Amino acid sequence: MEIQRIKLEEFSNSCLVKIGVPKQEAEIITNTMIEADARGIHSHGIMRLPIYIERIQKGLILKVANVSVENETNASAVLNGNFSAGQVVATKAMELAISKAKESSVGVVTVKNSNHFGIAAHYALKASEKNMIGIVMSNTSPLMPPIGGAEKVLGNNPLAISAPTETSFPLLLDMALSNVALGKILFAQTKGIPIPEGWGADREGNVTTDPSLVLNGGFVLPAAGPKGFGLALMIEILTGVLSGGDFSKMIPSMYDLTQKQSISHFMLVINVSDFMEIENFKKRISLLSSYVKDAVKASGVKELYLPGEIEFKIEADRMKSGIPISEGVWLELQKLGESLQVRSL
Repeated sequence: MEIQRIKLEEFSNSCLVKIGVPKQEAEIITNTMIEADARGIHSHGIMRLPIYIERIQKGLILKVANVSVENETNASAVLNGNFSAGQVVATKAMELAISKAKESSVGVVTVKNSNHFGIAAHYALKASEKNMIGIVMSNTSPLMPPIGGAEKVLGNNPLAISAPTETSFPLLLDMALSNVALGKILFAQTKGIPIPEGWGADREGNVTTDPSLVLNGGFVLPAAGPKGFGLALMIEILTGVLSGGDFSKMIPSMYDLTQKQSISHFMLVINVSDFMEIENFKKRISLLSSYVKDAVKASGVKELYLPGEIEFKIEADRMKSGIPISEGVWLELQKLGESLQVRSL
């Protein structure tokens, strides 16, 4: 089924406000979820609302954000999220990184004691909207084993990079360092469909197409094998280690409702105008993009795409037609609305 964005926004905001989240913070959390659904990244969309609500109700995420600065220079800062909502903490971190980049050419902000922040692209895009380059990383609870191992030691640590362009949308890379985000496996489970081979393995390390076997003690597999695992390890250093926060096996699952999570983020903003005229930069980006778009196509291929291009086109269409929600997610949201006495979708 397809639901108009405004209805999803009203429902999500009402649920969050009902449990004590300030309206402005509720809107930040909601926007990241709906933005994900609008771009077809349902793993980080409105399906996450029930678990966010439950963790807030249990006191594992603060109802009202409390973000403090632990260390700061002209170009850098370390923030303590104090277990606030990840979306709110990450928004403050990116805004601070942008501010510092304006004054010092670059702004670097690390964050500890945060929570799941949704899609990393949401924050990287805030930099490109200001004609800057944004680089965003986060660690997560362990999901992947070392190459040749049979124990989860690293998350699929997401990475997003956004650069401004002359067109209506920036160049945008947004990826997790597993072959696929865990949320996509969760989404497949809610729809009752198999996952492609290579997405995950069962608890014995055997590759499986059954999402339940991956989620029940199994593993997601690193993208490009040792290359993906190695990059995830470096992101762990830039997030959890550098911020002084938790990392690797210190971080419990979001679905462990007995413990707080301490997720760490890393934000790097580069002020392009301190390197060259922004219009010159954008022209150079356009030339680079043309090399991709105008490249010789393989047999049967109609169009070549830039990173992020497909998702932005999907988003534009869904802003008009509505956002598709699976029956399983819709039922969960109906159940949530009833429990909070919030008008259902």
